[in-house]
Amino acid sequence: MAESKKPPTNASCKTPVTGPKFKVAEPHNLSSRAKWLRDYYFQGNDREWNNQYMVFSTGASWGERIWNEGDFYIVPDTYAFIGENTKGLYNMSIELMAKNVKLPEGFWKLSLPERRSTFFEEVMLNYIPQEIISTNDLIAGGQFNTQLSKCLNEKEYVQFEKENLRNRHAAFKYHKNGFGNLGATGGHLIADYKIIIEKGFKFVFRKAKKTYESLTEKEKNGSKGKELRAMMISAEIPRNLAKKYAEECRRLIKESNSKQRQDELEQMAQNLEIVPWEPAQTFWQGMQSLWLTHMLIMAEESYPGPGTSFGRLDQYLGELFEKDVIKEKNIDRDFAKDIFSSFVFHCNTAYDAQIKIGMQGITSGFGQLMTLSGLGPNGEDVTNDLTYMILEVFDEWAPILEPKPNVRLHKNSPDKLYEVILDMITRSQGAPFILNFDERSMAGLVLEGIPEDEVWDYGCVGCLENTMCGNDRSGTVNCNPNLAKSIELVLWGGKNMPGFKRPTKANRKLGPNTGDPEKFENWEEFFAAWKKQIEFMIKYTVEDYNRTELTRAKYMPTPYLSILVDDCIEKGVDIRAGPPKYAFMTIEGVGFATTVDSLLAIKHYVFDKKEYSFKQIKEALENDFKGKKEYEILRAKLANKAPKYGNNDDEADTLAKEVMDIWAQETWKYKTPTDYQFRPGMLSWNYWAGNDAFYTIATPNGRYAGTFLSNAICPTSGADTKGPTAVANSVGIALGGKEDNGSYINVLPNGASHTITFNPNILRNKEHKEKFKAYIKAYVENGGTALQINIIDSEMLIDAQQHPENYGNLLVRVTGYNAYFTSIGKELQDEIIARKSHKM
Repeated sequence: MAESKKPPTNASCKTPVTGPKFKVAEPHNLSSRAKWLRDYYFQGNDREWNNQYMVFSTGASWGERIWNEGDFYIVPDTYAFIGENTKGLYNMSIELMAKNVKLPEGFWKLSLPERRSTFFEEVMLNYIPQEIISTNDLIAGGQFNTQLSKCLNEKEYVQFEKENLRNRHAAFKYHKNGFGNLGATGGHLIADYKIIIEKGFKFVFRKAKKTYESLTEKEKNGSKGKELRAMMISAEIPRNLAKKYAEECRRLIKESNSKQRQDELEQMAQNLEIVPWEPAQTFWQGMQSLWLTHMLIMAEESYPGPGTSFGRLDQYLGELFEKDVIKEKNIDRDFAKDIFSSFVFHCNTAYDAQIKIGMQGITSGFGQLMTLSGLGPNGEDVTNDLTYMILEVFDEWAPILEPKPNVRLHKNSPDKLYEVILDMITRSQGAPFILNFDERSMAGLVLEGIPEDEVWDYGCVGCLENTMCGNDRSGTVNCNPNLAKSIELVLWGGKNMPGFKRPTKANRKLGPNTGDPEKFENWEEFFAAWKKQIEFMIKYTVEDYNRTELTRAKYMPTPYLSILVDDCIEKGVDIRAGPPKYAFMTIEGVGFATTVDSLLAIKHYVFDKKEYSFKQIKEALENDFKGKKEYEILRAKLANKAPKYGNNDDEADTLAKEVMDIWAQETWKYKTPTDYQFRPGMLSWNYWAGNDAFYTIATPNGRYAGTFLSNAICPTSGADTKGPTAVANSVGIALGGKEDNGSYINVLPNGASHTITFNPNILRNKEHKEKFKAYIKAYVENGGTALQINIIDSEMLIDAQQHPENYGNLLVRVTGYNAYFTSIGKELQDEIIARKSHKM
């Protein structure tokens, strides 16, 4: 492809007739190159180049499986397009788009992992064009959004389709009964980018080859041998692809009339002749190596972006940056920023995959996260010059969705870092990063078994989920039970509430029969019954999820990804079929505060004050608090007078901690059939405001049926009336608080999403900034694992709802991710508007 010379125009939204009533954050101080890249990206569908899905088939006569619907069971909005008993719209559309690939002789005699790696190699080298996107691009690697055949032979195909239909029915049933959602999903890990930058794929290839040669003949003919042969094929793909991109760079040199651009293209070609096969020798080579390695993960999984994260980029590229920019001055800092800007551009093109069909478009956060700053091996702060440069680029590009920076803070984080963070927050609406807190986060990872001398090197994936780097996969969004379902089950003895409109049978027996609550004599009996229901829910979640996990393990290997996660080569096992060094599967509790506040309301009004009976409460819930004045009065009391989590209230926080301990401890009882250990976390993504909320009955905290649940570990919207410090203290207590010696406790190793909204006036002068800095430092001491901040006025959001044409760039923090406010659904918009706006 010739480099694009089309002048950029911002076609992402119509030009408003009148300007916005409120000021919206805008990019600033961009270099001409960075501005071109950003403007070109936001042309969206009007771009002459797009990284949309490219679909490839084996052309098998017995049938073809290309799109993996299981990746999207955790997105209930897609169910209508998946279809319950048919192939569905997405599957059929993908098949119609497919291009047949000419298969090498003997292809169908190969094992499944070898077929997959061979097919992947053929597509990436000979079917997908190698393109340099523009005269401003400094990083090679354009098309990576694929939908690839799963390369199943006839027997495998028939068996897979049978299992897949069973899994689909189970996942749909789980969701439609109000339990939440689940499914074996791709992405959501940190590959070992550090080893590729420091040693290159040549090292990985030799490691796989040596391991294969050490096998017995029997092992070579078995699963280990098959997987390792596929790994060796995969390890050479990056080298061969880089050579093709180098050839394209040299072709473009002949077309260019600019000496500067010719020199850039020549250097890009030379970089590609070295990396990612050999170790990176310069910062530019390091960034190029990182991008090619990363984009191939997304291409192989046919899962662009979600949760495939970069880890501690400022650490493994920091030395190359210091050498090139600071010590030897081979390039200046502005050019290094331009290199990083090219990287930012490519990360955002993940959204091109679905931009035309509207499935995600540029409206949502895929979560290519990078982790910055934090503690080192000896408890020292490791913030470096690259940390600050990266934050500067994000600040200048904002608002932008990808990649997402996660800044690790701790007790000894430097004041300079706090100042940079505060300045960035001041200029943005939805904070352009997530703050992660080391002491609390590391305590949770030690709880799950990470050695104390390794835990400092953790990173975050997706939104905020804590994992280790290069040796861990923790399935951080695969299981998302709606904890509030337990309230319905305990009130109706394990059954669905009669009369509630769901696409399933009312009064259906689902959980254990824990008895008629009206016959419980005290709170302890009721709470014991609730505990049995939550135990059932976790077990049900595990059993349903494990079916999807086993199907994926058998039929969808990823040899390329597997060579990038420690212990897979040594074990000769695919990462989807067996555990790497650290292997967890996360159960993310949804609707925590809804559940806690409902229990608090029942305790307060039924048992403590004895003002209402269970019969009265159940009758009001069955009628959604509507139809009688007495229902409305009851709802008002439940919503406004009962104790609420999030206010540093001893009674509420004690129960919140007890609820957290019960469901979190229950997860540790189970493993997947692939030997991954289940663990607890709290990330609600969109579920609390979307379909999961829609299938949830009215709850005893005064919430109407079908309205949004509480978000992750946040208090119920509007219930946090005692200020932001009280909220932080409640969150810290719910996670475990501290030991008597002051050490941190964290019962959620995955971490917990806490989003909080502040009024813009809190940062109006230096004095208020200092107060806000003190608040963040206090959060390090007493708060949770992660904090997302919105600095925004609800009046602005209301105006944006009414006049979306004026607010195309308005970026808000939804939970662990940002989204453009005018592009998200009204349910999410309403939830964000309803959040309590705090003042200092």
